[in-house]
Amino acid sequence: MTDAILGNGPLYERLCVVAEVLGKFVSCSPRAVDIAQLERHTGRTARELFRLCAMLCREQLLRPAPGLAQSWLLACPAGTLTLEDAFRCVLAEQAARGRRATAKPAMPDAPRRDVDLLVMQAAMGINQSVLRHLRQFSLDRLTLRAPAARGHRRAEPDAWACARLSFS
Repeated sequence: MTDAILGNGPLYERLCVVAEVLGKFVSCSPRAVDIAQLERHTGRTARELFRLCAMLCREQLLRPAPGLAQSWLLACPAGTLTLEDAFRCVLAEQAARGRRATAKPAMPDAPRRDVDLLVMQAAMGINQSVLRHLRQFSLDRLTLRAPAARGHRRAEPDAWACARLSFS
């Protein structure tokens, strides 16, 4: 099922992680969110979440919270974030990873360049269509659910501090 939407399972999974993390920031806005809250919310490691938040800062969706270590704030109004923003971050992350991993390829011959150009034009059109559709889904559509409601663990005294997000 995950390949059905974007045709790429790892891309889809990364989009879900980024949307989940951004959703936590949206639900806590305008308050800061720290690494411990994100760990409880996502079940992911602090190291992975720190790298993700650093990437979201580079993409200007988050900014460091003044005076709070390993804490961030949304860099834009919560109601303006969409799945398109999350998807753009994932694509930028993949592009950066690809630039580091690949050497400069040899110059293709003329027929191959024509095919590459045609496929690139088609891919750009498809990407624009995907982005247009993702733009319609605001991350403020995510709602909080206490962990106990999903059967993960017993509710803590401050259940909303580590609540999980779900679509409403």
